[in-house]
Amino acid sequence: MLKTPSLLFITLLLGLLLASCRDNTEPVAQRTEAIETSVPSYQGLQETFKLYNYQLDQIDDGVPPLIVDSMPIDLNRIPETKTRKQFFFKIMLPLILLVNEEILAEREQLLAIQQLYDATGALDQEQTTVLLALADRYKVNLEAEGIDQAIEILLRRANIIPVELALAQAANESAWGTSRFSLAANNLFGQWTFIPGQGIVPEGRPEGEIYEVRKFPNLYESVRSYANNLNTHHAYQSFRYLRADQNSETHPDGLVLAEGLVNYSIRGEEYIREIQAMIRQNNLQRLSNVNLRKEE
Repeated sequence: MLKTPSLLFITLLLGLLLASCRDNTEPVAQRTEAIETSVPSYQGLQETFKLYNYQLDQIDDGVPPLIVDSMPIDLNRIPETKTRKQFFFKIMLPLILLVNEEILAEREQLLAIQQLYDATGALDQEQTTVLLALADRYKVNLEAEGIDQAIEILLRRANIIPVELALAQAANESAWGTSRFSLAANNLFGQWTFIPGQGIVPEGRPEGEIYEVRKFPNLYESVRSYANNLNTHHAYQSFRYLRADQNSETHPDGLVLAEGLVNYSIRGEEYIREIQAMIRQNNLQRLSNVNLRKEE
């Protein structure tokens, strides 16, 4: 039985109508103020990294909150494979950490709402507004689920993506930032759209199909959309349950969670093994506990 009076559901329903007009990939909570940069060449971006003293082997004091808008078009000209890979990781790491920071802030809001609702059986207008926005962002039907169940579902969805997993998938899907779609569409994870004109038509698309490879305004939005996809799409429900079953909320194990991505690629289990191999071969788990640097 629901604890809330019908008046709250009327408020929720009205809010849902308003929420339907919003882009549900927009974050509800705020993140660290980021430093945006747009540099067309890897040499120029390398100078930016030097300016912020950003090296992967020296990040004990945190990762600078840099948002690189797009991949350098000459990334494939870096001669050494190891150097090229490290450069790609340096671009990606702050983006993933910033997105995860947003998600954790939203999770904290949910936990506070849950605690208050369990104690009082009611929500005020501000809490209701936040809950509506989070339900919209994470695609949970408050009316159908009821508030108690909706919050439980939201807590399974509003959680971080392991850094090592996101890095490996981005490298795999974007050919280390050199693919056509990563350069022309800022699409790092192979995400599609079924809205004509919002993406790039891939070569060899079967006749009669309408899907396109989605275009993003910058790399950050690509990472944000990727995280939202894993956190909301029914195909990745097992991923979310695996994450919920882990003891550590702040640093879930990417090698374990990769097992929940069988539907991410038509290659299924083969894709999972490839992602896990990339995590191990590039020692990406060493980056699982890093944090953003607070710039003065």
